Amino acid sequence: MSMLKEQRGCRIVVILNEDELESDRPVFDAFKEKVFDGEMVFSPSVEECAKLVFTDDWEHSKEVTEKVVRLDIKNIRILQRIRRVIETLLPYVEGKDEALTRQLIHSSVLLTWCYNSRESTVPSYEIVKDTSYAALMMSSGKMEKTESQKVTEKVLSGYGYRDSDEFDLHICQFLEKGYVVDDDFVAMVNSFQEMALKNNHSGSFTQAWGLFHDTFADNEQELVTTLRQRFLDGAKWIHLGNAMGTVRLMRELGHEDIADELMNHWIEMAKRESKEFLNPQNAFLSSESVDEKFKDMARNAYFSEKSMPTLGDAIRDMSGKNGWSKEQIEVLSNATADEYFGFFKSIEMDTDLDMYIKTCLQFGSMTSNNNDDEHYKKIYATAVVALKRIASENRLNALRLSRFLPKDSS
Repeated sequence: MSMLKEQRGCRIVVILNEDELESDRPVFDAFKEKVFDGEMVFSPSVEECAKLVFTDDWEHSKEVTEKVVRLDIKNIRILQRIRRVIETLLPYVEGKDEALTRQLIHSSVLLTWCYNSRESTVPSYEIVKDTSYAALMMSSGKMEKTESQKVTEKVLSGYGYRDSDEFDLHICQFLEKGYVVDDDFVAMVNSFQEMALKNNHSGSFTQAWGLFHDTFADNEQELVTTLRQRFLDGAKWIHLGNAMGTVRLMRELGHEDIADELMNHWIEMAKRESKEFLNPQNAFLSSESVDEKFKDMARNAYFSEKSMPTLGDAIRDMSGKNGWSKEQIEVLSNATADEYFGFFKSIEMDTDLDMYIKTCLQFGSMTSNNNDDEHYKKIYATAVVALKRIASENRLNALRLSRFLPKDSS
Protein backbone atom coordinates (compact mmCIF):
# COMPACT_ATOMS: atom_id res chain seq x y z
CA MET A 1 0.00 0.00 0.00
CA SER A 2 2.88 2.36 0.77
CA MET A 3 4.24 1.84 -2.76
CA LEU A 4 0.84 2.48 -4.37
CA LYS A 5 0.38 5.65 -2.37
CA GLU A 6 3.86 7.19 -2.63
CA GLN A 7 5.10 5.98 -6.03
CA ARG A 8 1.87 5.61 -8.01
CA GLY A 9 -0.09 8.45 -6.43
CA CYS A 10 -3.05 6.21 -5.63
CA ARG A 11 -5.75 7.03 -3.13
CA ILE A 12 -6.45 3.96 -1.03
CA VAL A 13 -9.41 3.11 1.16
CA VAL A 14 -9.11 0.01 3.37
CA ILE A 15 -12.25 -1.46 4.89
CA LEU A 16 -11.56 -3.95 7.66
CA ASN A 17 -12.79 -5.47 10.88
CA GLU A 18 -10.12 -4.83 13.49
CA ASP A 19 -11.48 -7.58 15.71
CA GLU A 20 -10.50 -10.14 13.07
CA LEU A 21 -6.85 -9.09 12.73
CA GLU A 22 -5.69 -11.51 15.47
CA SER A 23 -1.94 -12.21 14.92
CA ASP A 24 -1.66 -9.41 12.33
CA ARG A 25 -2.72 -6.78 14.85
CA PRO A 26 0.86 -5.79 15.92
CA VAL A 27 1.87 -5.24 12.29
CA PHE A 28 -1.22 -3.15 11.63
CA ASP A 29 -0.64 -1.02 14.73
CA ALA A 30 3.03 -0.50 13.85
CA PHE A 31 2.47 0.69 10.29
CA LYS A 32 -0.96 2.33 10.22
CA GLU A 33 0.42 5.73 11.26
CA LYS A 34 2.90 5.66 8.36
CA VAL A 35 0.50 4.29 5.77
CA PHE A 36 -2.88 5.86 6.57
CA ASP A 37 -3.61 9.57 6.70
CA GLY A 38 -6.76 9.07 8.70
CA GLU A 39 -9.18 6.58 10.21
CA MET A 40 -12.95 6.49 10.40
CA VAL A 41 -14.68 4.13 12.82
CA PHE A 42 -18.03 2.69 11.71
CA SER A 43 -19.81 1.38 14.79
CA PRO A 44 -23.60 1.45 14.41
CA SER A 45 -25.74 0.88 17.48
CA VAL A 46 -27.65 -2.35 17.94
CA GLU A 47 -30.88 -0.41 17.27
CA GLU A 48 -29.53 0.82 13.93
CA CYS A 49 -28.42 -2.69 12.93
CA ALA A 50 -31.79 -4.13 13.91
CA LYS A 51 -33.68 -1.49 11.92
CA LEU A 52 -31.86 -2.58 8.74
CA VAL A 53 -33.18 -6.14 9.10
CA PHE A 54 -36.41 -5.86 11.07
CA THR A 55 -38.13 -3.22 8.97
CA ASP A 56 -41.20 -1.34 10.16
CA ASP A 57 -43.46 -3.14 7.70
CA TRP A 58 -42.79 -6.49 9.43
CA GLU A 59 -45.48 -7.42 11.93
CA HIS A 60 -43.05 -8.70 14.57
CA SER A 61 -40.40 -5.99 14.11
CA LYS A 62 -40.90 -4.28 17.49
CA GLU A 63 -40.93 -7.49 19.56
CA VAL A 64 -37.88 -9.01 17.84
CA THR A 65 -35.94 -5.72 18.01
CA GLU A 66 -36.53 -5.48 21.77
CA LYS A 67 -35.05 -8.94 22.25
CA VAL A 68 -32.10 -8.28 19.95
CA VAL A 69 -31.34 -5.05 21.83
CA ARG A 70 -31.47 -6.89 25.15
CA LEU A 71 -28.85 -9.36 23.85
CA ASP A 72 -26.83 -6.61 22.10
CA ILE A 73 -26.69 -8.46 18.75
CA LYS A 74 -25.09 -6.26 16.07
CA ASN A 75 -23.96 -8.83 13.51
CA ILE A 76 -26.11 -8.18 10.44
CA ARG A 77 -25.74 -11.72 9.07
CA ILE A 78 -26.93 -13.22 12.34
CA LEU A 79 -29.84 -10.77 12.49
CA GLN A 80 -30.84 -11.84 8.98
CA ARG A 81 -30.70 -15.49 10.03
CA ILE A 82 -32.86 -14.73 13.06
CA ARG A 83 -35.50 -13.23 10.80
CA ARG A 84 -35.34 -16.20 8.40
CA VAL A 85 -35.74 -18.70 11.25
CA ILE A 86 -38.73 -16.84 12.69
CA GLU A 87 -40.39 -16.36 9.29
CA THR A 88 -39.89 -20.04 8.44
CA LEU A 89 -41.44 -21.30 11.69
CA LEU A 90 -44.19 -18.70 12.22
CA PRO A 91 -46.69 -20.41 9.85
CA TYR A 92 -46.67 -23.46 12.13
CA VAL A 93 -48.07 -21.43 15.06
CA GLU A 94 -50.47 -19.28 13.04
CA GLY A 95 -53.92 -19.35 14.61
CA LYS A 96 -52.57 -20.90 17.82
CA ASP A 97 -52.37 -19.41 21.31
CA GLU A 98 -50.28 -16.23 21.47
CA ALA A 99 -47.99 -17.90 24.00
CA LEU A 100 -46.61 -20.14 21.23
CA THR A 101 -45.73 -17.16 19.03
CA ARG A 102 -44.08 -15.42 21.98
CA GLN A 103 -42.00 -18.50 22.78
CA LEU A 104 -41.08 -19.02 19.14
CA ILE A 105 -39.71 -15.47 18.86
CA HIS A 106 -38.10 -15.42 22.31
CA SER A 107 -36.28 -18.73 21.80
CA SER A 108 -35.41 -18.28 18.11
CA VAL A 109 -33.57 -15.01 18.76
CA LEU A 110 -31.40 -16.53 21.51
CA LEU A 111 -30.80 -19.95 19.94
CA THR A 112 -30.01 -18.60 16.46
CA TRP A 113 -27.54 -16.11 17.94
CA CYS A 114 -25.80 -18.77 20.03
CA TYR A 115 -25.73 -21.31 17.18
CA ASN A 116 -24.16 -18.93 14.65
CA SER A 117 -21.74 -16.97 16.84
CA ARG A 118 -18.28 -18.04 17.97
CA GLU A 119 -17.44 -15.05 20.16
CA SER A 120 -16.42 -15.73 23.74
CA THR A 121 -19.01 -13.26 25.03
CA VAL A 122 -21.85 -15.27 23.48
CA PRO A 123 -23.43 -18.12 25.47
CA SER A 124 -22.46 -21.67 24.56
CA TYR A 125 -25.12 -23.13 22.26
CA GLU A 126 -24.72 -26.60 23.78
CA ILE A 127 -25.14 -25.29 27.34
CA VAL A 128 -28.24 -23.28 26.35
CA LYS A 129 -29.67 -26.30 24.57
CA ASP A 130 -29.22 -28.42 27.71
CA THR A 131 -30.66 -25.80 30.07
CA SER A 132 -33.44 -26.91 32.40
CA TYR A 133 -35.11 -25.51 35.52
CA ALA A 134 -33.35 -28.09 37.65
CA ALA A 135 -29.96 -27.58 36.00
CA LEU A 136 -30.08 -23.91 36.94
CA MET A 137 -31.11 -24.85 40.46
CA MET A 138 -28.51 -27.57 40.96
CA SER A 139 -25.53 -25.77 39.41
CA SER A 140 -25.16 -23.18 42.14
CA GLY A 141 -22.22 -23.84 44.44
CA LYS A 142 -21.64 -27.41 43.28
CA MET A 143 -18.31 -26.84 41.54
CA GLU A 144 -16.14 -24.18 39.99
CA LYS A 145 -17.84 -22.93 36.82
CA THR A 146 -16.00 -22.49 33.53
CA GLU A 147 -15.90 -19.06 31.91
CA SER A 148 -18.34 -20.32 29.29
CA GLN A 149 -20.80 -21.40 31.99
CA LYS A 150 -20.49 -18.04 33.76
CA VAL A 151 -21.13 -16.12 30.53
CA THR A 152 -24.06 -18.34 29.64
CA GLU A 153 -25.75 -18.11 33.04
CA LYS A 154 -25.37 -14.32 33.13
CA VAL A 155 -26.90 -13.84 29.68
CA LEU A 156 -29.73 -16.35 30.22
CA SER A 157 -30.63 -14.73 33.53
CA GLY A 158 -30.75 -11.25 31.98
CA TYR A 159 -32.74 -12.48 28.99
CA GLY A 160 -35.24 -14.46 31.05
CA TYR A 161 -34.49 -17.89 29.56
CA ARG A 162 -34.60 -20.76 32.04
CA ASP A 163 -35.44 -23.87 30.11
CA SER A 164 -35.03 -25.50 26.71
CA ASP A 165 -38.24 -27.49 26.40
CA GLU A 166 -39.50 -29.67 23.57
CA PHE A 167 -40.56 -26.60 21.57
CA ASP A 168 -37.07 -25.11 21.84
CA LEU A 169 -35.40 -28.41 20.97
CA HIS A 170 -37.39 -28.53 17.72
CA ILE A 171 -36.04 -25.06 16.92
CA CYS A 172 -32.56 -26.46 17.62
CA GLN A 173 -33.21 -29.33 15.21
CA PHE A 174 -34.16 -26.82 12.51
CA LEU A 175 -30.97 -24.81 13.14
CA GLU A 176 -28.80 -27.93 13.00
CA LYS A 177 -30.45 -29.69 10.06
CA GLY A 178 -31.57 -26.71 8.00
CA TYR A 179 -35.07 -28.02 7.41
CA VAL A 180 -38.29 -28.68 9.33
CA VAL A 181 -39.68 -32.18 9.73
CA ASP A 182 -43.30 -31.11 9.15
CA ASP A 183 -45.13 -33.97 10.87
CA ASP A 184 -42.94 -33.79 13.99
CA PHE A 185 -43.14 -30.01 14.25
CA VAL A 186 -46.91 -29.91 13.71
CA ALA A 187 -47.45 -32.63 16.32
CA MET A 188 -45.28 -30.73 18.81
CA VAL A 189 -47.12 -27.45 18.16
CA ASN A 190 -50.50 -29.13 18.59
CA SER A 191 -49.35 -30.63 21.87
CA PHE A 192 -48.13 -27.23 23.10
CA GLN A 193 -51.39 -25.62 21.95
CA GLU A 194 -53.30 -28.08 24.10
CA MET A 195 -50.97 -27.31 27.00
CA ALA A 196 -51.34 -23.54 26.49
CA LEU A 197 -55.12 -23.78 26.65
CA LYS A 198 -54.86 -25.82 29.84
CA ASN A 199 -52.37 -23.37 31.37
CA ASN A 200 -54.70 -20.48 30.62
CA HIS A 201 -57.22 -22.23 32.83
CA SER A 202 -55.17 -23.67 35.69
CA GLY A 203 -51.64 -22.23 35.59
CA SER A 204 -48.46 -23.74 34.21
CA PHE A 205 -45.56 -25.93 35.21
CA THR A 206 -43.28 -23.00 34.33
CA GLN A 207 -45.12 -20.71 36.76
CA ALA A 208 -44.79 -23.35 39.46
CA TRP A 209 -41.01 -23.27 39.11
CA GLY A 210 -41.21 -19.53 39.70
CA LEU A 211 -41.96 -20.38 43.34
CA PHE A 212 -38.37 -21.62 43.50
CA HIS A 213 -36.52 -19.16 41.26
CA ASP A 214 -38.32 -15.87 41.86
CA THR A 215 -38.46 -15.51 45.64
CA PHE A 216 -36.59 -16.02 48.91
CA ALA A 217 -39.79 -16.80 50.80
CA ASP A 218 -39.91 -19.81 53.13
CA ASN A 219 -42.47 -21.51 50.85
CA GLU A 220 -41.34 -25.14 50.65
CA GLN A 221 -44.80 -26.58 51.26
CA GLU A 222 -46.41 -24.35 48.62
CA LEU A 223 -43.59 -25.11 46.16
CA VAL A 224 -43.84 -28.88 46.63
CA THR A 225 -47.64 -28.95 46.52
CA THR A 226 -47.90 -26.72 43.44
CA LEU A 227 -45.08 -28.41 41.51
CA ARG A 228 -46.55 -31.83 42.27
CA GLN A 229 -50.02 -30.88 41.04
CA ARG A 230 -48.82 -29.09 37.89
CA PHE A 231 -46.50 -32.01 37.12
CA LEU A 232 -49.32 -34.55 37.45
CA ASP A 233 -51.68 -32.39 35.38
CA GLY A 234 -49.24 -31.74 32.56
CA ALA A 235 -46.80 -34.65 32.54
CA LYS A 236 -47.22 -35.26 28.79
CA TRP A 237 -45.81 -31.79 28.04
CA ILE A 238 -42.79 -32.10 30.34
CA HIS A 239 -39.73 -33.54 28.61
CA LEU A 240 -37.50 -36.09 30.31
CA GLY A 241 -34.84 -33.57 31.39
CA ASN A 242 -37.31 -31.36 33.27
CA ALA A 243 -39.23 -34.33 34.65
CA MET A 244 -36.01 -35.79 36.00
CA GLY A 245 -34.95 -32.42 37.42
CA THR A 246 -38.26 -31.99 39.24
CA VAL A 247 -37.93 -35.45 40.77
CA ARG A 248 -34.38 -34.66 41.83
CA LEU A 249 -35.56 -31.44 43.51
CA MET A 250 -38.10 -33.44 45.50
CA ARG A 251 -35.35 -35.81 46.65
CA GLU A 252 -33.09 -32.87 47.59
CA LEU A 253 -35.91 -31.55 49.77
CA GLY A 254 -36.43 -34.95 51.39
CA HIS A 255 -39.75 -35.83 49.73
CA GLU A 256 -38.82 -39.30 48.48
CA ASP A 257 -42.45 -40.48 48.30
CA ILE A 258 -43.47 -37.58 46.06
CA ALA A 259 -40.33 -38.03 43.95
CA ASP A 260 -41.19 -41.68 43.30
CA GLU A 261 -44.84 -40.81 42.65
CA LEU A 262 -43.91 -38.25 39.98
CA MET A 263 -41.28 -40.55 38.45
CA ASN A 264 -43.69 -43.48 38.12
CA HIS A 265 -46.49 -41.25 36.84
CA TRP A 266 -44.27 -39.78 34.12
CA ILE A 267 -42.91 -43.15 32.98
CA GLU A 268 -46.40 -44.65 32.74
CA MET A 269 -47.52 -41.59 30.77
CA ALA A 270 -44.56 -41.97 28.39
CA LYS A 271 -45.40 -45.63 27.78
CA ARG A 272 -48.92 -44.64 26.75
CA GLU A 273 -48.11 -41.54 24.71
CA SER A 274 -44.86 -42.30 22.92
CA LYS A 275 -41.95 -44.63 23.63
CA GLU A 276 -39.62 -41.94 22.27
CA PHE A 277 -40.33 -39.84 25.39
CA LEU A 278 -38.22 -42.44 27.20
CA ASN A 279 -35.35 -42.40 24.71
CA PRO A 280 -32.27 -41.12 26.59
CA GLN A 281 -30.77 -39.91 23.31
CA ASN A 282 -33.59 -37.38 22.95
CA ALA A 283 -33.37 -36.08 26.50
CA PHE A 284 -30.42 -33.58 26.36
CA LEU A 285 -29.76 -34.31 30.01
CA SER A 286 -27.43 -32.03 31.96
CA SER A 287 -25.40 -33.60 34.74
CA GLU A 288 -27.01 -31.24 37.29
CA SER A 289 -30.54 -32.48 36.58
CA VAL A 290 -29.92 -36.24 36.41
CA ASP A 291 -31.74 -38.41 38.93
CA GLU A 292 -30.02 -41.79 38.64
CA LYS A 293 -33.04 -43.82 39.77
CA PHE A 294 -35.27 -42.04 37.25
CA LYS A 295 -32.64 -42.41 34.52
CA ASP A 296 -32.32 -46.16 35.08
CA MET A 297 -36.09 -46.73 35.20
CA ALA A 298 -36.68 -44.66 32.05
CA ARG A 299 -33.91 -46.49 30.20
CA ASN A 300 -35.19 -49.91 31.27
CA ALA A 301 -38.73 -48.97 30.27
CA TYR A 302 -37.53 -47.73 26.89
CA PHE A 303 -35.64 -50.89 26.04
CA SER A 304 -38.28 -53.24 27.46
CA GLU A 305 -40.97 -51.54 25.37
CA LYS A 306 -38.90 -51.51 22.22
CA SER A 307 -37.82 -54.41 20.05
CA MET A 308 -34.10 -53.85 19.65
CA PRO A 309 -31.64 -55.72 17.42
CA THR A 310 -28.90 -57.79 19.05
CA LEU A 311 -25.35 -56.44 19.04
CA GLY A 312 -24.34 -58.93 16.36
CA ASP A 313 -27.34 -58.15 14.17
CA ALA A 314 -26.69 -54.41 14.46
CA ILE A 315 -22.99 -54.70 13.55
CA ARG A 316 -23.66 -57.06 10.63
CA ASP A 317 -26.39 -54.81 9.24
CA MET A 318 -24.26 -51.66 9.55
CA SER A 319 -21.16 -53.16 7.95
CA GLY A 320 -20.46 -51.87 4.48
CA LYS A 321 -23.12 -49.15 4.74
CA ASN A 322 -22.81 -45.38 5.09
CA GLY A 323 -25.62 -44.99 7.60
CA TRP A 324 -27.33 -46.50 10.59
CA SER A 325 -30.45 -46.13 12.68
CA LYS A 326 -30.86 -44.64 16.16
CA GLU A 327 -31.68 -48.10 17.46
CA GLN A 328 -28.40 -49.51 16.14
CA ILE A 329 -26.39 -46.71 17.76
CA GLU A 330 -28.25 -47.31 21.03
CA VAL A 331 -27.44 -51.03 20.93
CA LEU A 332 -23.75 -50.46 20.17
CA SER A 333 -23.32 -47.69 22.74
CA ASN A 334 -25.07 -49.65 25.51
CA ALA A 335 -23.23 -52.93 24.89
CA THR A 336 -20.52 -53.96 27.36
CA ALA A 337 -16.95 -54.95 26.55
CA ASP A 338 -17.88 -58.55 27.42
CA GLU A 339 -20.69 -58.45 24.84
CA TYR A 340 -18.34 -57.13 22.16
CA PHE A 341 -15.79 -59.78 23.13
CA GLY A 342 -18.43 -62.52 22.88
CA PHE A 343 -19.58 -61.30 19.46
CA PHE A 344 -16.10 -61.14 17.95
CA LYS A 345 -15.08 -64.51 19.41
CA SER A 346 -18.24 -66.15 18.07
CA ILE A 347 -17.23 -65.41 14.47
CA GLU A 348 -15.69 -68.32 12.58
CA MET A 349 -14.50 -68.27 8.97
CA ASP A 350 -16.48 -65.15 8.08
CA THR A 351 -14.90 -63.10 5.29
CA ASP A 352 -16.61 -59.97 6.65
CA LEU A 353 -14.78 -60.09 9.99
CA ASP A 354 -12.53 -57.18 8.96
CA MET A 355 -15.62 -55.17 8.07
CA TYR A 356 -17.22 -55.84 11.46
CA ILE A 357 -14.12 -54.56 13.25
CA LYS A 358 -13.88 -51.46 11.06
CA THR A 359 -17.57 -50.73 11.60
CA CYS A 360 -17.03 -50.50 15.36
CA LEU A 361 -13.73 -48.63 15.23
CA GLN A 362 -14.87 -46.02 12.70
CA PHE A 363 -16.66 -44.16 15.48
CA GLY A 364 -13.32 -43.17 17.00
CA SER A 365 -12.85 -40.49 14.35
CA MET A 366 -16.45 -39.39 13.84
CA THR A 367 -18.38 -36.36 15.01
CA SER A 368 -22.12 -35.91 15.01
CA ASN A 369 -24.58 -33.11 14.31
CA ASN A 370 -27.29 -34.56 16.54
CA ASN A 371 -25.79 -35.02 20.00
CA ASP A 372 -24.35 -38.51 19.33
CA ASP A 373 -20.67 -37.71 19.98
CA GLU A 374 -20.64 -39.33 23.43
CA HIS A 375 -22.28 -42.47 22.02
CA TYR A 376 -19.66 -42.63 19.25
CA LYS A 377 -16.81 -42.31 21.76
CA LYS A 378 -18.32 -45.03 23.93
CA ILE A 379 -18.76 -47.45 21.01
CA TYR A 380 -15.14 -46.99 19.97
CA ALA A 381 -13.72 -47.23 23.49
CA THR A 382 -15.73 -50.36 24.40
CA ALA A 383 -14.87 -52.12 21.14
CA VAL A 384 -11.17 -51.35 21.65
CA VAL A 385 -11.26 -52.87 25.15
CA ALA A 386 -12.78 -56.07 23.75
CA LEU A 387 -10.32 -56.28 20.85
CA LYS A 388 -7.33 -55.63 23.12
CA ARG A 389 -8.52 -58.49 25.30
CA ILE A 390 -8.61 -60.78 22.25
CA ALA A 391 -5.18 -59.54 21.14
CA SER A 392 -3.75 -60.39 24.57
CA GLU A 393 -4.81 -64.04 24.29
CA ASN A 394 -1.90 -65.10 22.07
CA ARG A 395 0.69 -63.83 19.58
CA LEU A 396 -1.40 -64.85 16.60
CA ASN A 397 -4.37 -62.72 17.65
CA ALA A 398 -2.02 -59.85 18.49
CA LEU A 399 -0.74 -59.97 14.89
CA ARG A 400 -4.26 -60.29 13.47
CA LEU A 401 -5.40 -57.16 15.30
CA SER A 402 -2.23 -55.08 15.04
CA ARG A 403 -3.49 -53.30 11.90
CA PHE A 404 -6.76 -52.29 13.58
CA LEU A 405 -5.86 -51.28 17.11
CA PRO A 406 -4.32 -47.92 18.09
CA LYS A 407 -0.52 -47.96 18.18
CA ASP A 408 -0.42 -47.59 21.95
CA SER A 409 -2.55 -50.74 22.43
CA SER A 410 -0.83 -53.80 23.85
